[in-house]
Amino acid sequence: MTVLTSTFKSIFEPRCLATTIGSLPHTDVVRGTDLIFKYTPEIPSWAQFPKRNAYENMMTQFTEGIPALVHDGDRLYISTDAEDFPEQLAYFYEKYLAVTEANDMEALEYFHLSRQYAAGFSEFLSRLPQQIPMGKTMMLKGQVTGPLTLGTNLLDQNGRCSYYDDQLRDVVVKSIVLKALWQFKHLSGFDLPIMIFLDEPALLGFGKQTFITISRDDVIKDINEVVWAVHGRGGLAGIHCEENTDWSLLMETDLDVLDFDAYDHIQGITLYPEALGRFFDRGGCLGWGIVPTLDREAAATETVSSLINRFEDGVESLESKGFDRELLLGRALITPSCGAGGVLTVPLAEGVLSLLCELSKTLRKRYGFVS
Repeated sequence: MTVLTSTFKSIFEPRCLATTIGSLPHTDVVRGTDLIFKYTPEIPSWAQFPKRNAYENMMTQFTEGIPALVHDGDRLYISTDAEDFPEQLAYFYEKYLAVTEANDMEALEYFHLSRQYAAGFSEFLSRLPQQIPMGKTMMLKGQVTGPLTLGTNLLDQNGRCSYYDDQLRDVVVKSIVLKALWQFKHLSGFDLPIMIFLDEPALLGFGKQTFITISRDDVIKDINEVVWAVHGRGGLAGIHCEENTDWSLLMETDLDVLDFDAYDHIQGITLYPEALGRFFDRGGCLGWGIVPTLDREAAATETVSSLINRFEDGVESLESKGFDRELLLGRALITPSCGAGGVLTVPLAEGVLSLLCELSKTLRKRYGFVS
């Protein structure tokens, strides 16, 4: 892997190194974190454990610190009619400005990820002092739920999506910025490059009837607000989306990595050759979600050989659009097709991680990225 630093940002060349996407089905945080370091030692990412408790669900995990947040049984919402909502809102912005304008790192702790909400981050952080001296780790990865996904799932007291309220939408976006910066703060003490991913499954519905009133410019602006915060600290920003997302929209953002489902939906990324060319020209790279996690049978039966064939087919498809093979291979990050904590059992998820590791090693040898 190379990270070439320019005046503006870094150019990421992962050369078929592997990393993970989000969740694992484990409830044993130590075991899950062990597997991350074992199978993705070069670019380890802290794991989310949604089956451990409800707080680790991606729609809840990054909500600590949002003003007037109410937990009512299984219901989570923002109560804008709370008597002290104006005061809570003012306090939120006071902390936000302290972080972003005064670089107050103590204020940033208000937006921490507690162990109740993110045990994987705590475990990951505690293990890094022992892992990094082993010499394999080249980059650290964190993640947040994306602004559209969180904003369209986090409701107000009347059941209205916070994304449709300008004030609440701004709170959601800035909360995500602060969660990203908090992770960055705690990962930055290890003198390694840092990459933060946004998880945006809701983008699959953009442009459809569900989100007909949401503008393209608003989505780009909100994603870029998080990206620019990460870039401002010297980090890289990526995004993971599902199926046939409108990738041309994301190619207009300042994201560094677009992670797509290369197992079932390779065609989606090939539909926008001009936009993809501009994305590559400014240093972008693709995360190839080639190891299946959304189909138990596929996760159980695919092999390194069969996945290499799929990967090669995808590369050839992009070559046919005029892209240089060496560029595609050098700018390829290898990932699972989605988080493993959804439909997979623990044994299948562990098999996926093993397959991911072996696939990355085999590809890197095949293309001359290791001696």
